Amino acid sequence: MQALPEPLDTSALTRPLPGHEVRAQWPAFVAEDRDARDRMGRARRLTTTLGALGGLFGIFFFGLVGLLAYAQGGRNAGGIAFGMGTLVVVMILLAVILVRMTIRVWSRRTLKRTHLRLAAFAEANGFDYRVGPIALQRDMPWRSRGSANLHRVFRSREPRGIEIANYEVIGNRKNLAAPFGGYCALRIPVALPHILLRAQDVRRRGMTGAGAPVDAQRLSLEGGFDRHFQLYCPIGYEADALYLFTPDVMARLLDHVRGFDVEIVDDWLLLVTTKDLVTTRPEDWSDIADAVDALDDRVERWARWRETRGDRRSVTADASASTTAAGRVSTRGRRLAVRMSLDDILMWSALALFVVGTVVGLMR
Repeated sequence: MQALPEPLDTSALTRPLPGHEVRAQWPAFVAEDRDARDRMGRARRLTTTLGALGGLFGIFFFGLVGLLAYAQGGRNAGGIAFGMGTLVVVMILLAVILVRMTIRVWSRRTLKRTHLRLAAFAEANGFDYRVGPIALQRDMPWRSRGSANLHRVFRSREPRGIEIANYEVIGNRKNLAAPFGGYCALRIPVALPHILLRAQDVRRRGMTGAGAPVDAQRLSLEGGFDRHFQLYCPIGYEADALYLFTPDVMARLLDHVRGFDVEIVDDWLLLVTTKDLVTTRPEDWSDIADAVDALDDRVERWARWRETRGDRRSVTADASASTTAAGRVSTRGRRLAVRMSLDDILMWSALALFVVGTVVGLMR
């Protein structure tokens, strides 16, 4: 069974939608999905904007206090100036994070016309459309990665269970994805080891709230694929990763899945990008369809994988292994080890510097 209809009917995304049609259709749309009123979105935009302005003001205020204390002199002038200087560093980092969040929150402000077009596109292709924000599905592994919400959510009505959405994940160092982005998620018939295939051609921000896999889990790829992808798997699962991502699979990914990270976690396969995935651009949906098609016919073969190690037994990726382990994976293979995000490292370092500065200022 195909995960997406072929071809996708994208006519609803580009057809003219005059203002009088928008006004006529909007009340019924809101009655069906009250989140379309965007009350939470307006509150988020207000609070993030005020927070960003407060952070910028804090930089100016504490910097000025430090300069005035140093200029006036006195026994504790140097210590006070140093303490204020370290606080300014904290405020700069906080302001950068808040400004970045504010820009992304405002960029997700959606016009009524856009929602109506997406809803019509969803109906034409067998999806349910939700405006959001809504929570992740209960069995979605990302639920353990912090505060997560979905926006512009497409969920298929077919048993296969494909989901396409823009997401926001904040507040957990186990988060491997960027705080804002989009994903396409497909269900796999069997739980697999946690594997992450990172695309080298994706622009990643210098500061991000996302963690990163521990380098020891990186697996070298043959055939020059290392120039295009970085493959991570739990230690001890190298043979399993190579069984799943064979050279023919990698070649297909190289041709059709550019711009996406591929993550397998439990019985989910996710295509993840740092950009909003659900848009009204037909070319974006063409990219999604190509990527899903490239992986869809591999899922059946991946379903033959069986965990044979248990928590204490040796590893093999032989598809003829005992079926008693079907549908589960041992504890060691369930999650990659993740190191702290750059945001966390910088913020904790800045706070430590502030504490040191405060202590120095009080002792002088």
